[in-house]
Amino acid sequence: AAQAPGGGRGAAPAAEGGGGGGRGGGAALPYWGKYVFHDNNRDIHLSQVSMRALADFYFTAFPPIMHDLHESLPLLYTYSGGPPQNPNLDPILFTELPFFANFELAQMTKYGMPGVYTHGFMDGWSPGYLGSVAYNHNGMMRMYETQSGSEPRPDAAGGRGRGARGGDNAEGDQPAAAGRGRGAQPAGGGRGTQTPAVPTGRGGGQDREWYRGIAIPTGAAANFSRRNNTNYMQTGVLTGLQLTSMFPNLVIENFYKKTANSIEAGKNDPPHGYVIPVQRDMTRVATLVNLLRVQRIEVGEAKSEFKTSDGTFPAGSYVIKRDQPYGRLAKNLLEKQNYPDPNLRTYDDSGWTMGLASLVDVKEIKDKAILGVATSSVKEAVAKGKVTGSGSAGMAVAHFGSNNMIAFRYRLKGVPMKVADKAFKAEGTDFPAGSFIIAPPADMTQVRAAVEEFGLTAAALSSAPSVASHEADAPRVAIYTSWSGTQEIGWVRFTFDKFGIPFDLIYKERVKKGNLRNDYDVIVMPTQNVTRAAVFAPPAARPVPYKKDPRYKFVGMYGESDDITGGMGAEGVAAFQRFLDEGGTLVAMGAAVRFPTELGMARTVDAGANTTSNFYAPRPIVQAEVLRLDHPVFYGYTEKLMPVKYFAGPLMTVGEPDRSNVLARYVGGDEAVLSGLMRGADEVRERPIAVDVPGGYSGKGRVVMFANNPIYRWQNHGEFNMVFNTLLNWNDMGSVSAPATTAAGVAR
Repeated sequence: AAQAPGGGRGAAPAAEGGGGGGRGGGAALPYWGKYVFHDNNRDIHLSQVSMRALADFYFTAFPPIMHDLHESLPLLYTYSGGPPQNPNLDPILFTELPFFANFELAQMTKYGMPGVYTHGFMDGWSPGYLGSVAYNHNGMMRMYETQSGSEPRPDAAGGRGRGARGGDNAEGDQPAAAGRGRGAQPAGGGRGTQTPAVPTGRGGGQDREWYRGIAIPTGAAANFSRRNNTNYMQTGVLTGLQLTSMFPNLVIENFYKKTANSIEAGKNDPPHGYVIPVQRDMTRVATLVNLLRVQRIEVGEAKSEFKTSDGTFPAGSYVIKRDQPYGRLAKNLLEKQNYPDPNLRTYDDSGWTMGLASLVDVKEIKDKAILGVATSSVKEAVAKGKVTGSGSAGMAVAHFGSNNMIAFRYRLKGVPMKVADKAFKAEGTDFPAGSFIIAPPADMTQVRAAVEEFGLTAAALSSAPSVASHEADAPRVAIYTSWSGTQEIGWVRFTFDKFGIPFDLIYKERVKKGNLRNDYDVIVMPTQNVTRAAVFAPPAARPVPYKKDPRYKFVGMYGESDDITGGMGAEGVAAFQRFLDEGGTLVAMGAAVRFPTELGMARTVDAGANTTSNFYAPRPIVQAEVLRLDHPVFYGYTEKLMPVKYFAGPLMTVGEPDRSNVLARYVGGDEAVLSGLMRGADEVRERPIAVDVPGGYSGKGRVVMFANNPIYRWQNHGEFNMVFNTLLNWNDMGSVSAPATTAAGVAR
C-alpha cells in the first residue's frame, strides 16, 4: 500500500491538535520513511528504498498485473484510466483497465456494497506513480482509493471516529477526495479544481452517479470502520483475482502483445532511438543513463563514430534504440511532453523530460539506421575522471557543471582549495570560473584519486595560474524543517546525502535556543510553509509530543519535540535575524522564500503576488533566462537560457535597489513552455527565479532565494548546482560585482 506509514512498525497514532500542526489542523505523524512521505508514490526515477525494492521484485517476478491500494475516497474507487491518457502507453492498457474496473464494480454491486465507482478521479498521464512500475513495463496497474477506516471515540461528535475522511460526502455527493491535502480531487479528475467537471447523472429520482453502482448511504463515509476498509479492499482484490483466473490466457496474451508492440513501434515509428553524445560534463550523462538502466531500458555505447541523417556522433556516445521491450518507456522519459488539452487536469506532473531536467544533450533520432549502429551493452555508466599535465605546482579541477564538484570538496574537506573568480587556461585545458585550484603541500595522490572517482577534469599544473580567486570554504550546513511538512525537505536531505554533504536537520526547537551562527555557516530552508502566519501560529491547547519510544522503533529517529504543534514564534525569528547579522547565509527555496520576504530579511524583495484563476501549471519544464552567468550561483553553467522545473513557487517582485541582485528569471509565454502544460504562461513572464540579497537583514549576512524548487524529487539534476554553488561560495559571492546594466526590467 503506497500510503502505509513506515510499514506499521514505527507508526504511532496521529495526534489531535491545532495551531500549525499537520493535515486538517491536527498534528499528523511527521515521518513515514527516512526521506519522503506520500512521494513514495511519486518517485519516477525509483530512487527511494521502497520504490527500488518494489521495482526489483517486479523485475524478478514480472507480474502482468500489480495491484496498488490507497486511501481515501468514499467508498471505493477502482482505477479505469481516465484522460489525459499518455500516448506512449499501449492502447490495450486502456481497454484492460475499464474491463477490470467494471467487473469489480459489477461484483461488488451484486454483493450489496455501496459507494463503489469507476470514473472521475485518476488519469493515465504520468509514468511516475508506484503502480506505474507495472504499466511502464507492459503490465497493468490496478489501483484503489478506499475510504479511510476509523474507530469511534467516546468524545467523537456524531459518532465519527478518529481518522475518518470523506464525511463531507457522506450524503452521496460527487466523489471528491476529502481531507487528503495535496491529492484532494473533485469528481472531474485531475488535481485541485473542478474544471472540467464530469456530469454525475444525479438528480430527480436518480440518487447515484452514472459511474457508481449503489449510492453512498447517509453517514456511511463518516462511520466507515477499519473493518469496512479492509473488507472493501479485500473484496475488490479477490474480485480482480477472480476475473484474472477466469481469463488467464487473455491476461498473458495482452502482456506479451504490449511488449511485442513496443518492439514493433521502435522499428516502424520515428523516432527510432535517442543518442546522448559525448559532452563536456559526462557525470550528469552517466546519472541519466543509470536512471534509464534502473528501469531496465537497454542502453548501448557506440564503439566508433557513426552517422545518421540526424547528425554525426563520436565513439563513446550512448545509444538508446527503440526496438526493445521498453522502447515506449524510453520515449516517454526522453521526449518532450506535448500535453493533449489545456482544459484537462492531471493528477501529478505534466512534464518530466529527462534531458531537459538534467541539462543533458539528448538527440532524438528519426533515421532508422540508428537501429543498426554497433554498440556494446551498458550495465552501468561510469564517468571517468582525467588529469592532464605532469606539473608539480598544484592541480586545477574544472567546473564543467558537474554536481560532483561539491562531493569532491567535502570528500577533501581538510585540503585547502581556492575557487577561481574568472576563467583561465592551463596545461591545454580551459578552466571556467568556479574551478578549484589546489596548491602544495596538499596530497596530490589523494586529489587525483578523487578527481578520477568523481568523473571530473583536472590538470597537474606546471605553474600556479595568475587568476583572482577566493577560498573554497566548506560550510557547516543545517537544513531547517517544520514538523508539519517534512516531505520536500526529505528530497533535499536525500540529495545532500547522495552527494556527501554533511548537515544537521534542525527544527524550531533548535532554532529557539539561538546562537545558530556558532554551529552553522549556511541554513538551507527547502520549500515548506513558513509564512508569517505559520511561524507565529500558537501551539495546540494540548501538547503533541514526538519523542523516542521503545514501543515505536522509528519514532523520533530524525528529531524529537515535546510539542510539534505551533510555529517557531518571535524567538525563532530573532534567532534567524541574529544568524544573518553575524554573517550567516540563508538559502530559501520554493514556498520558503516567504520566510525572509515576509519577515523583513530580504530588503525590497516581495513574494506576495498571485496568479489568476485561469493559470494552471502542473509542474512543467519551462525556460529560464540567466541574467548573471558570472555570479557564483551559476558557476559551471554556460547558456543564458536554461530549462527549469516549474514548481508553483511564489511570484517574486524586486524593487529598484535590488534589481542587480536578480540572477535569473522566467522567460514566460507559451513559447517558453518546453515540456508539459502551463496555461496562462504570460503570467510568469520575467518573474525572478533566483535572487541574491547581501545584507538581507541589517548585518553582513546573505539571503539567497530560489522561487523554483531546484532540488525536486531527484529529477532536476540540472538545477542542483544552483544550491551546491551557493554552498561552495557562501561567503564569497560579493567577489563578483554585477554589471551596471544587469536585470533591467525585472522589478515586477
